[in-house]
Amino acid sequence: MTPAQGARQIEIEVRGICLEINRNAIGRATRGVNILRNAASEILGQNGTGRRYRNGHVASSPGMPPAPDTGNLRRNWRQKVFAAPNGRGAYGVNIKMSITSDTHYFIYLQNGTRFIAKRPIREPIKAKARPPIIALFSSI
Repeated sequence: MTPAQGARQIEIEVRGICLEINRNAIGRATRGVNILRNAASEILGQNGTGRRYRNGHVASSPGMPPAPDTGNLRRNWRQKVFAAPNGRGAYGVNIKMSITSDTHYFIYLQNGTRFIAKRPIREPIKAKARPPIIALFSSI
């Protein structure tokens, strides 16, 4: 085997290993987005600690994630996994996982309005999901 043939063989092996790692990472991203979704469901399922209404609903305190009332916010999430070449060589891939709410009032709760104090949703979800997602990808 000539040095050129040896180099070509090594390149083929490296490409195969990288493609396997990328496939594995994309598969884990699907599980990772499910971790995000489960964290959202758990965070948005906690009882409120604020004002109690006549109908029995207990609202969340300002600065806390919104407490469930109808359950729409907890149920209506769209999950996305996006994978694309990263542009740093032939073998890398960028993976983005996201969940987005389909409710029209999500942004009002997240950012607050002049009538409603902020009820942060994104940061508590990220904080809850980060450790299991890191563990999921660390073993690749």
